Amino acid sequence: MILNSRNNAYDFRFPRKFIPTEVAEKYSKYLNKVPGALLSEPVDFINYSIQGLNIPGVSFDPITQADNDGTTRYHRGAVPIQNTITREFTVTFQLLDGFINYWIMMDTLLYYYARTTKEPYINPMTLRILDAEGSSVAYMEFSGIIMNSINELNLNMAENVSDFSTFECTFFYNKLDLRLEID
Repeated sequence: MILNSRNNAYDFRFPRKFIPTEVAEKYSKYLNKVPGALLSEPVDFINYSIQGLNIPGVSFDPITQADNDGTTRYHRGAVPIQNTITREFTVTFQLLDGFINYWIMMDTLLYYYARTTKEPYINPMTLRILDAEGSSVAYMEFSGIIMNSINELNLNMAENVSDFSTFECTFFYNKLDLRLEID
């Protein structure tokens, strides 16, 4: 039987050194006080809250040529393929109690954009696409990554019920290594 694809059949985690030491130290004490203390490292807390990943599709802008008879013809462009693909991805996170994961990601973004930060890029990140059996079908490694944005935090006094809310962070990358693992 051929199964439908599942949108949750992937494995994506931030690397261990994604959260800078300065930011990790700031939040470790708070995370150790969380009941159960299962996730005492900020990067584990962030990885736990990942809800989704959005990778833009591939599209090419054709070159148009207007002929003398009024018709338009389309041609492939001469721009290198790496300059036509939108090299970004968005990670969606569940907002957790106290919005603590939002603040961790905000401090991480501010760290990477501080003038005192020496590293030009974030460590490479990997994404594995899995089949129904949990076997890897495709492997993607993003490298030369910069963290670009974190979306707004909407607070509202009229909503006093615990709710499943999310926020997103956008990243740009310079290189994508895509390998199919269907051997």
